[in-house]
Amino acid sequence: MLNARRLLAVVLALLVAFTSVLAAVPGAKAESMTTIEVYIGKNTGTVNGTTTTLEQGAVIKNGRTLVPLRFITEAMGATLAWDAATRTANITLADNKIALTIDKTVAKVNDYDVVLDTPAAIINGKTVVPVRFVAESMGATTTWDATLKKVTVQFSMDWLKDKAIVPFWEAMAAALGQSLTGLTKEFNATHPSMEVQLVQMANYNTLQTKTIGAIAAKDPPLIAQAYENWAAQYATGFYLSTFDSYINGANGLSKAEIADFFPKMWDSSKLADGKRYMMPFNKSNVVIYYNKDMFKAAGITRAPATWQEFADDCAKLNRTNDKGEQIQWGASHTPSVDVWYSLVYAYGGRILSDTYDNVLFGESNAAKAATQLFADLYAKKYMHYTTAYGDQSDLGVGKAGMYMGSVVGRSYVEVAIGGKFELGEAPLPAGPAGQAAALYGTNIVMFGNAPKYTQRQKDAGWAYIKWFTSPHTQAVWAAQTGYLPARQSSLEDPVLIAAYAAKPETRSGLQQLSGSVLEPPTGGWNDARSKISANLQNIFLGKVTVAEGLKKMAIDVQAVIRK
Repeated sequence: MLNARRLLAVVLALLVAFTSVLAAVPGAKAESMTTIEVYIGKNTGTVNGTTTTLEQGAVIKNGRTLVPLRFITEAMGATLAWDAATRTANITLADNKIALTIDKTVAKVNDYDVVLDTPAAIINGKTVVPVRFVAESMGATTTWDATLKKVTVQFSMDWLKDKAIVPFWEAMAAALGQSLTGLTKEFNATHPSMEVQLVQMANYNTLQTKTIGAIAAKDPPLIAQAYENWAAQYATGFYLSTFDSYINGANGLSKAEIADFFPKMWDSSKLADGKRYMMPFNKSNVVIYYNKDMFKAAGITRAPATWQEFADDCAKLNRTNDKGEQIQWGASHTPSVDVWYSLVYAYGGRILSDTYDNVLFGESNAAKAATQLFADLYAKKYMHYTTAYGDQSDLGVGKAGMYMGSVVGRSYVEVAIGGKFELGEAPLPAGPAGQAAALYGTNIVMFGNAPKYTQRQKDAGWAYIKWFTSPHTQAVWAAQTGYLPARQSSLEDPVLIAAYAAKPETRSGLQQLSGSVLEPPTGGWNDARSKISANLQNIFLGKVTVAEGLKKMAIDVQAVIRK
């Protein structure tokens, strides 16, 4: 049976061989379009080419363009009701309702609270509002021409009836899926000319398999979750598009907005060729969860700061009964590629070359020392070898003092514990070369080159991605799920401030973000992970020595990386 990577290669080869002409995109029906233009520093604006004098010229405040309230609402055909007592502008267009209050950074759009970078204000006695927010909340599109310092708003009532549909294939389950669903409903409500339709897959394997099948059928979703190595495979086909043109386009990201992304997050969205085929979505790293009560009983007053301390703590926490039977382990651990990857880097080793086609750990002393640490802990029974989520269960029932798991798994750990003891959370320990933690999780990709999608749909897909990776949305996403926020300014958002204040140790993942190591953005890494996992099992079960196991692992990984 072909694995996913080989199946994709076959699919793409068939497409190259037999696809000669792509179906033409059906012509869009004629629309009644309103085009509005305003220039910074000018007291005039145009509506469908007709110039009108503005009560107050457009200005830039905090990086956002403000225009006279009455001008933009009348130009779009909306009704305006002013509440003098509360200084609130109530705008209605079709079924869409907006409420902005002077100097308030929270507005209402169709009953959703929307955080504004810049609130409505009064300048020279005239009410001005952020044009992008007002226009897009009523279903329009906006573009910015930095050279001319011009904002262009385009709008058609037809867009409210014939929304731009964006199919999004994802695999978020349980509470994670609930958060994504809620946020997507908010986007749809606050962007009434667009509709993102979530298609939830049972798991990541199903998502990858169905995406490959959809590529073969020339019917991919517009946007989808994808690991870096998946994106590397998809990019060899016809349909996956880069985000560079969107980021640098008229509705793109400013230099300040780009700089606001955590550097590691921003870097993780590039492939080996340097092109940005992805945008950050659900990113996490591994932390240590530990039983604080058990630590206190063993006289340990802090979480392990180094891997040597981790090993020492495992020995102190280890317990046997009078018969010599194991009743408590220092830690429980299901062999993890991501933990081992982090451990090797913490010891000063590397996994692959910069070009991702050569293995570097086979004869590495750093990799041997890192792997030997865990092999010794397993051999001494200071660390319990488990499978699947057995390590989490051991911590939950009080049989293990520590467990290494994703930051997003804390809610599951808390359920497993059931309040039986005080839970601690800390960054992964440091090794001789410092602290390192693998940054993993999926990004969003866009199959924007598929002929079935119109430019309106692609623009709507980008609008959703831009909105989802905005500071406030990222703050809500992180607070609700435990994922790491992609934006630095999200840490200043009241929603995330409150979440971290309630559970300060949940900042552990953030504390190790600057030292993150990125997963290889190459198609071979998917198969390489399977090879690493199989060889780690043999090493940690004592079937082979560390040196023998790493040598075999290197050969296995090299074979799939080169393909």
